Amino acid sequence: MKNHFLKAILVFILCLCSFRGWAQFEGMQLSPDARISLITCSSGSDLYAIFGHSAVRVQDPATGMDVIFNYGTFDFNEPGFYLKFIRGKLNYKLSAAHFQDFLYSYSRDNRSVYEQVLNFTPEQKLQYWNFLTNNYLPENRFYLYDFFFDNCATRIRDGVEASFPNQVTFNIAKFDKDYSFRNLIDLYLVPQPWSDFGIDLALGVPIDREASPYEYMFLPDYLSEGFANATLSQNGKVTPLVAPRTTLFEQEPVAASNGFFTPVVACWLLFVVILAFTISDIKNKTRSRKLDVILFATVGLLGVVLFLLWFATDHQAAANNLNLLWALPTHLVAAFLLGRTSLPAWFIKYLHLTAILVLILFVFFVAGPQNLHPAIFPIALSLMMRAEYTSWISKKTSKEKAPLHTQTTL
Repeated sequence: MKNHFLKAILVFILCLCSFRGWAQFEGMQLSPDARISLITCSSGSDLYAIFGHSAVRVQDPATGMDVIFNYGTFDFNEPGFYLKFIRGKLNYKLSAAHFQDFLYSYSRDNRSVYEQVLNFTPEQKLQYWNFLTNNYLPENRFYLYDFFFDNCATRIRDGVEASFPNQVTFNIAKFDKDYSFRNLIDLYLVPQPWSDFGIDLALGVPIDREASPYEYMFLPDYLSEGFANATLSQNGKVTPLVAPRTTLFEQEPVAASNGFFTPVVACWLLFVVILAFTISDIKNKTRSRKLDVILFATVGLLGVVLFLLWFATDHQAAANNLNLLWALPTHLVAAFLLGRTSLPAWFIKYLHLTAILVLILFVFFVAGPQNLHPAIFPIALSLMMRAEYTSWISKKTSKEKAPLHTQTTL
């Protein structure tokens, strides 16, 4: 709690120290000694910081200016902020702040900060400076954020290319490791298995497409590496885009500890508990109705969330989510019926359909368009087991309660 409070104070200080408007840069020119750099920050311990960060530093000793341009900020005062955030309609913006405040904030969070000076001529510095300050105009600074295709890293890559069309070449063939977008973010989520589980639940087929080496640069580390291997044409010559990377702050080593209670362990333990209840039900010829209600209601609520992420938001990565094969939103309604002692015939068919969909899901575990999290397997197996047991015991109970028909002869 103390760390979160300190981080909140730092964010508040940064906001106070940020440049408030366009006036600070209007008409300002860079001297030949000015430097423009790509700044890359390492992963942080919180989920929002786990993938690192990219920004642009502009330093001019002639004027004493040392500014960081940051595409990764947003305005809490924007009308409907939380609803827009949930629906994927939140505008991020380009902000500017004093670099030393930025550096202090990241060093306080124990996150490494690296710098790569861009090898621009004085004319190119001015050209890119004009691009940045034009982007910083109030009418230009906002953009619709997309984690994979339009973020703090891609904005910098695209801005450099837009400033120098057909002059930048990214020599990134060595990036080609056949990674999908999901594979790439999984590289960073190892320290946070529960976050990895949640992201795998929420995001669908689109992020299982193989990413091109160029698309890898949505991640700050790959952007830094891409710039390190890129070249820039200037005055008829081809030069490296950036100078060798220097370290402005090196984080202190932190012991990694994922803990034992991972999603896979937790979900298999849940399956064992449900299996024990089912075995007991078989022996006693009963049905644990409360267990079924809780299981199907929980899964149904999850299904509603996944359904809304797909159809009610602009989060393209949440579309075509195969987790809806087992997390059916209709399970929320089914939970109410499962609380009854007797079940209608049509509902028995629904339970069979639930089991069939789980079987189809298992096929996708082996070979399918979406890479499903292994913790899903025991949950889906539990659903199939309870659905089929409920069908069986309901039919058996109905037969036993059915009246005996006797044939009479005259």
